[in-house]
Amino acid sequence: MVTLSSCEILDELQKLGIKPSELIQYVIEYSAYDTIRHIRLDDLTD
Repeated sequence: MVTLSSCEILDELQKLGIKPSELIQYVIEYSAYDTIRHIRLDDLTD
């Protein structure tokens, strides 16, 4: 298994043709999804 740093991951994605602005949008969307998911999981455990 290979471990990549976040910079290496971004570099590889850019090599695949993914633009930095698309990466930023993805990170924002994933961050929102992850926050909602944690809130829902916290509600289930209360």
